[in-house]
Amino acid sequence: MEAYHIVGHCAVLFRVRLLPRKDLVRIRYYFLIDLMTVFVSSFVVLGKLQWLAVIQMCQHMYYFLYWEQTGPAKKIISWSSIDWTKSKFYKEWHLDSILGTAFDVGVHILMAFLLGQRMTTVQVIIGLVVVQCSSFTILNGPWLAWSNPWDTPKWIEKRIKPLQTYYSSSQD
Repeated sequence: MEAYHIVGHCAVLFRVRLLPRKDLVRIRYYFLIDLMTVFVSSFVVLGKLQWLAVIQMCQHMYYFLYWEQTGPAKKIISWSSIDWTKSKFYKEWHLDSILGTAFDVGVHILMAFLLGQRMTTVQVIIGLVVVQCSSFTILNGPWLAWSNPWDTPKWIEKRIKPLQTYYSSSQD
């Protein structure tokens, strides 16, 4: 799961694949799943780096609890969406969102590396193949709204609403 989170977060961080905001709002529980994988990795399996896990878990718990309720939570949803790349804000650098996502990627990389040390080479290879195949299927499947922000299919374009502020779309 840690490797899967790395792929997903990097897709958002580097703007490779994004969801429309209205779809991203619906996946609130992903933040809870993300939090739980770090908890299990750090506290249950590894018994290391609990301090780092607590920081990451606090970050994710905040977003989970205040989803679509506070400015910072709304902003990370907007920034992580394809709507952001279609708005007037897309050229702005928002270091809070960039560094927060990069921190999250770093935590997952560290956990994946440490977990990988407990696995055989064959287990690591099988795990990476499963992550690669599932990530490719989810991020590139024509039935899901994950899209390249610079070459968006028409059916996904219809799901995008222009952002009026950092925190909401024109429908909010």
